[in-house]
Amino acid sequence: MPKKARNTRLAALQQEARWTNGDLAREVNRLGTLHGLRLAYDRTAVAHWLSGTRPRPPVPELVAEVLSHRLGRLVTPEWTGLTPRQRTAPVSTAHPILALAELAVSEAGNGQQNPSGRLFSVQEIEAELGAAAKLRPRDSDNASSSIAQRLEHLSSFFFEHVQRYGGLTLGSALSRYIADETSRLLALSSTETDGPEVLTALARLSYVQAAVAADSGRPGLAQSYYQHTLRLARRSGSGPDYAITLRALASLSDNLGESALSWRLTGHAIDVAGPNAAPALQSFLYSGHALALARTGDRPAALRALATALRIHQENHQASAPFDTYTQASLQYQRALVLKALGAGHDYLQALMESLRTRPADHHKALAITHSEIALALLHSGQWDQALPHAQKAFTSARIASSAPARTSVAELSRSIAAFRRRIDPAP
Repeated sequence: MPKKARNTRLAALQQEARWTNGDLAREVNRLGTLHGLRLAYDRTAVAHWLSGTRPRPPVPELVAEVLSHRLGRLVTPEWTGLTPRQRTAPVSTAHPILALAELAVSEAGNGQQNPSGRLFSVQEIEAELGAAAKLRPRDSDNASSSIAQRLEHLSSFFFEHVQRYGGLTLGSALSRYIADETSRLLALSSTETDGPEVLTALARLSYVQAAVAADSGRPGLAQSYYQHTLRLARRSGSGPDYAITLRALASLSDNLGESALSWRLTGHAIDVAGPNAAPALQSFLYSGHALALARTGDRPAALRALATALRIHQENHQASAPFDTYTQASLQYQRALVLKALGAGHDYLQALMESLRTRPADHHKALAITHSEIALALLHSGQWDQALPHAQKAFTSARIASSAPARTSVAELSRSIAAFRRRIDPAP
């Protein structure tokens, strides 16, 4: 049996990073935790990698990601020597409908069997932004509106479901629909499918599937769909949809601790939308930028961006699609996140209460999260009696919803309640 060749590529990268085997193992375990993976690698495992052993996916991607962060430059899985060189052409070279079809078909086939098969990649997002051509608005094509209307209806339906209940119960249902729909579209003539209305509607369907994946705790898959949304929006010439998707990617990045990337994405989104964008869109983008600025420690700029979002916000109750609205409840919740990041405890709680006041009673996912955060804030200030009703409502809403963020919120609340009870009623 031939002896495995030593992995000199990984050894060189590790030396450049000035990491021991234990350091690299700890960073891989830490990043894996952010992706919902339970890894327990140690220095011995890294020694095996250096001797030529290749770990199973997605570990090579994790190794590449942590080394990229450490070195401040792109490191691909192939460059680590932990995976064979890829010879396939990048998906970005394909027509965006074909590329989306390939992703949806792959995802529909896998279903939930491999939930962590795709990892969130900072480098892929930065490459997408760097390669993005300037958006060129296109004239509407009424001849294709019947297809667009069908796609818009489906995106609105699924988006509302995610808002109310979360995305976990949907599984691969939407990806299966996208796979079927894109296959049908590819069989039609380009004059029927390459119009801006159809491309924009398909971009929104991809956006909703990304939201489903994100709410299901699958950030890597969510990123993939958001990137396909960007390509479709760019081809359709829809600046608003492109900007909205950048903001969504920023939120995804923020949830994974990538505050610098979130700052770049939200700033780029504001530039893409421009000063003449609809007030609801501008408010949505500036509130996202405010949080990114707060995360980076720029308090004055964060407060200015938040003030801008509040000042220009206008609710459009006549809008027929979720992409045209930004509710007061969502804005106030975003305000709460900004204030929390800035350390403004009392104002943070007040913003949560204001968000709760205007939140629809059937938006169980948001209610579970908001009630949980209010209860946690009250518990941390020692207000047990005031926290308990919110905790009970959080648990009630969480039982109705099916959302990874909601489950995380109520799990944290449960731990905090248990700890609080131990403090006030210690065991004899």
